[in-house]
Amino acid sequence: MKGNCKLRVTNYDIKILFLALLLCVGITAYARRKHKPVILPVYEQPSVVVEDDGAVTFRYCGEGKHVYLLTDFLFVDEDTIFYTDHSHKIKMEKQSNGCFYVTTRPVSPETYTYCFRVDGKRVPDPLNNDTAWERLHKWNVVTVGGTPETDIYLQPKKQGELIRAKWYSTEEKIYRRVNIYLPAAISHQQSPITNHQSFPVLYLIHGINGYEGSWTERGRAIQVMENLAAQGKIEPTILVMPDCNVGPHEDRPSHHTLFNNIMHYPRLQHDHRIEHAVSELIRMVDSIYPVSGNQAIAGLSDGARLAANIANENPGHFNAVGMFSPVVHKSQLPCDSCTDTRYFIYAGKADFFINNSRRFYHRLQKQRGVERDKNTPSAHLTIRGSGHNWRNWRRFGADFLTKWQGKE
Repeated sequence: MKGNCKLRVTNYDIKILFLALLLCVGITAYARRKHKPVILPVYEQPSVVVEDDGAVTFRYCGEGKHVYLLTDFLFVDEDTIFYTDHSHKIKMEKQSNGCFYVTTRPVSPETYTYCFRVDGKRVPDPLNNDTAWERLHKWNVVTVGGTPETDIYLQPKKQGELIRAKWYSTEEKIYRRVNIYLPAAISHQQSPITNHQSFPVLYLIHGINGYEGSWTERGRAIQVMENLAAQGKIEPTILVMPDCNVGPHEDRPSHHTLFNNIMHYPRLQHDHRIEHAVSELIRMVDSIYPVSGNQAIAGLSDGARLAANIANENPGHFNAVGMFSPVVHKSQLPCDSCTDTRYFIYAGKADFFINNSRRFYHRLQKQRGVERDKNTPSAHLTIRGSGHNWRNWRRFGADFLTKWQGKE
């Protein structure tokens, strides 16, 4: 009868629906498993090899049909303005041992990042533990040496100890992360405070898109410091790299920072709670580790502004301030009691903040009564290289280390 039709569900229908559900779950699980890297038992050679001519051979041993290399090798334009360009996609060929290979053309000596794209999904190199976070993704790192400038990015013969710690910000009522590197010259057989030798200290501040690991991952700070020390160009130096992001949380990865910092940029500029927190960190480091009176602070981009503010918060504490591609204003000029602090300002030729760097330098010169455009022992301006990127900041960091410690 019309209008009196009822839906009748039988046990058979329930069984069919249950089997269909199991099938969907199985297909989804298989699809996910399909893109999970499964490493084949081929370990007779590393996954990345830098050839004598500067070419780089990559190897991926895992399941997949179509494998590509994604990298920021700048084949066309060596002077990029921005941070990183991973637009280069190079197809990898499968060989008889089941692994995928590709050898690039020779590239300029530098530190690069890369990963694999397997069947449309990005996969970090599972055999390379040298990694770096960039824009919410983890990348692998490879250094092509060959020049004195880039050889200091390679792994040093001796390495010290990297301590991942936290300190408490009383004003913010939160714990902040900090990476502290003790150089190889500090004996690990005894507590650092009992070591009779004292060491210079360098505080390194990341930019608005960074975190406490940025200077060790992308900046190669440990490699640069240890290699320069081994060459006798600087003293072995304690490195302190704090998290200077707005409102860090225990349950949020500290490298997920850019959007949160931009949304709270007025706080970054005006309330100075982060600078106060770093001042507390400075007192903690001085009380625990064998530090000397020779201390410096440096920062990149917006971190240069923070570095200048922290120096002003602690008058007389820092012998030198390094400002790399700085985003600064006249309010970051040295305080009245900071007249002995040396300032080293760096900018890239293609950096969109280069005029900001020049203006700050000229204001600094005017404040100190020095003739315009002439470097003095207390103020330096260096313009070189490309744009607002790690390629420049690594160079700036190495140059600042040697000039701060008076070895060059």
